[in-house]
Amino acid sequence: MAKRKAAVSSRGTTKRKTTSGKKGQKGGFSLWRFSLALIILVGLGYGYLAIKEEKLIPSFFDEEVTPVLTPEKVDPKEEVPKSGKETPPKQEESKVDFDTYDLYFTKAFDFAWPAYEASQAIVERPYYTLRYSEEHEQALWVAYILYADSLKQTTFERKDDFREDSRIKTGSASLSDYKGSGYDRGHIAPAADFSYSEFALSQSFFMSNMSPQDPSFNRGVWKKLEDQVRAWAMKNDQVYVVTGPVLNKTYKTIGSNKVSVPEYYYKIILDMRKPEIKAIAFLMKNEKSSAPLSSFVVTIDSVEQLTGLDFFPGISDELEDALEGSLMTSKWF
Repeated sequence: MAKRKAAVSSRGTTKRKTTSGKKGQKGGFSLWRFSLALIILVGLGYGYLAIKEEKLIPSFFDEEVTPVLTPEKVDPKEEVPKSGKETPPKQEESKVDFDTYDLYFTKAFDFAWPAYEASQAIVERPYYTLRYSEEHEQALWVAYILYADSLKQTTFERKDDFREDSRIKTGSASLSDYKGSGYDRGHIAPAADFSYSEFALSQSFFMSNMSPQDPSFNRGVWKKLEDQVRAWAMKNDQVYVVTGPVLNKTYKTIGSNKVSVPEYYYKIILDMRKPEIKAIAFLMKNEKSSAPLSSFVVTIDSVEQLTGLDFFPGISDELEDALEGSLMTSKWF
């Protein structure tokens, strides 16, 4: 009998322990659900207040920007309207709150480059970078930063050491292509922008940086624009420059390498220094002109439309729309 009672007592004890354990589990589960619900309620409440106070949505604009394309809706297959004949209509400039914008991305090594793919012929040099077109035997764009400090240095005399570019795997244009053609070996990135260093100056004379330019254009209005860009660099400490020919169809060619003769050239200048961040673009026909530089100003968007390039892809959409979709002529001239 004593043994049976002991057994019953043992079973009873075990049953009570099991029941006690189950109660503990229910109590812990309820506390977890209560805590989770409380956290969700607090989060929703904070989110509502933040949205109400307009703290979650950064605002870059005081007014809505209406993009302007000059020339408007140009079909690359059609003739490009002549630039410099008419003054672009006045465009109300956008107001951007630049002080709230973090410009950390401008330190990226390829910030000045238009959008590119790894398969494309990108040539990086210490002072500039270009994308080469084998089809047209010249650069589609050349990008670099122009510093005021560099332009203040003693300049070196140019030696006109034009030479083929061995870094173009398919072979660059040659000096013989231009001989007797009637066109200048026109610098895309001007030699004078690199005259502060003898080595940098020499680097600008690779044939990959040359394009067939009408002599009256190269030595006239194009040179005038190059001088103006250097003046802006001096005034603004530094500017980003992207420049090149418009090559969107089949063109007249020169030389055995069939170097295309562009009808138009563009130059884009971007100043990313606060407080007045600004940009300006020019589109010029490859011909003599005495028109003022301001008459060649167009939107960056219109240059993108003509060339098929995407300039400054690292900029946020909001800031890109403000800089590329509107004219900022008065901020420069």
